[in-house]
Amino acid sequence: MKKKQYFITNDPSIHLTSEEGFSNHTIDDYTVFCHEDLECTLSRNNVTQKSMQRVTLSLSKCDVEARKQNGTVTILGFIIDPNQPEAANQDIADTLAKSTSTTHLFKALELLTGKFALFYTSETHTMLLTDFFSERQLYYWKRDDYYYISSSDKLILDVLQLSPEISTEKKTLVDDPLFLNINEHWLLSEEDWDERIKKLIPNQYLDIRKNKTERLPIFVSNQLEEAEVLTAFKTYLQNVMKAITLRYTSIYFPITAGYDSRLLLAASIQWKDNMKFYIFNSGKTYVLRDVKIAKQIAKKFHLDFEEIKVPDMSPAFKKEFASHFIVPRFLSKTRNIAWFKEHITTPTVNISGGGGNLKGVYDEAAFTTIDDICKAIEYENIPIHKKALEKWRVEARPYAEQYNIPLNDLFFQELRMAKWAAKMYHEADITAVDYYSPLNSRHIMYMAFLNIPAERRHKPASILFKTLTEDMLPGATQIPYNPKTWRDYIKSIIPYQRIKKQVRLVRYGNKL
Repeated sequence: MKKKQYFITNDPSIHLTSEEGFSNHTIDDYTVFCHEDLECTLSRNNVTQKSMQRVTLSLSKCDVEARKQNGTVTILGFIIDPNQPEAANQDIADTLAKSTSTTHLFKALELLTGKFALFYTSETHTMLLTDFFSERQLYYWKRDDYYYISSSDKLILDVLQLSPEISTEKKTLVDDPLFLNINEHWLLSEEDWDERIKKLIPNQYLDIRKNKTERLPIFVSNQLEEAEVLTAFKTYLQNVMKAITLRYTSIYFPITAGYDSRLLLAASIQWKDNMKFYIFNSGKTYVLRDVKIAKQIAKKFHLDFEEIKVPDMSPAFKKEFASHFIVPRFLSKTRNIAWFKEHITTPTVNISGGGGNLKGVYDEAAFTTIDDICKAIEYENIPIHKKALEKWRVEARPYAEQYNIPLNDLFFQELRMAKWAAKMYHEADITAVDYYSPLNSRHIMYMAFLNIPAERRHKPASILFKTLTEDMLPGATQIPYNPKTWRDYIKSIIPYQRIKKQVRLVRYGNKL
């Protein structure tokens, strides 16, 4: 995978050339290689030693230290300031480069959104982090004295001309039809398929000089009234939608029967003429339900809407797709990527959801034991999963307690979004389309977690979603959310939970 990818290293023997579509920037001992289809924004705010000597006499010690902290910011991808929708990548990078401390930097980043990785260097720090959902991924491997960092683990291996090293436990999962079709190949830790390469969890930053990862501090207040949170949410979402329309001439917006798309539609309704609304119809039961509701929404609010019937993937697409990943996965929704690749040629943003943890996908009570967590997230109770969950829980619990964030919410944020949702976002990089969720914001998400009780966020009431949606788009909540299908009714009259695994094995067992 090269298209839309980056590669960062301090190994001087590594070269990615313009013939391969890469440009490069030298930052201290590191070289940042960036593909031509990925926006790369650089801002240097260095103070020379001579100028430092000139200003020392007139500055306090604190001011001098602040100047020393000023460094270099490299943004790989796009970044949005919801408080300044008109601000471009360069404007934001210039502001971040003037950060007077890492605390100042982290506090500024908490307010931002986008799909990006950020490389920050100063006299005292060298660090990397990603957007809140890790939509722009960051894999890393430290071998001897060299770091190899990229949005693609496959690119790391390709550049180093290495074959994957996959453990026996993971090879079993590769061939497990349920792990592919139900769990969609996301491993429950910072590890992925190759044993040597780790993925940066998006709630953390990678400190190069210390060779360690640490969780980011949270700055949003936990003393806000619900009305204040709702107002902030509304302003944030509408400003993000405005920023997207200012940056992109091609915006695709999927409409479903769910909560996320309804909320985001409400936030974007005043710019609806700048967007192409659609739904992919694969013919599956729940998709057909989405198609029915999507048509009702489109008619009610006069949307430019298209139902797109996606064909099977061609052998040529499958071959090309597989070449970009260590372990390629072929799911029904991979057909959507194939359609985008064939039909979209201009840089496009595809609006995605991302509000699962606000709606309470997992019950907090289920996160008391490892066995309960496995059951809640529908993973096999086997050593590789249990070991990963125990490691995550031990490391995450102090942070969750410090900031009073329920473990189920933190799990969804750190692992499900980073390891599950990000896979689809990364797979789409072979197209001209960037999947992006406007809910990808540390500030707005933690504002909800810390100030709105779970019972007012979670389904079935979903008060946060419905209140915001109705406020921005009156009448939108009158159309049913996720109405039951015939499959739901059958599940309700049979002992489905007891026979679920057997049903799934029958359905997927022959798809190895």
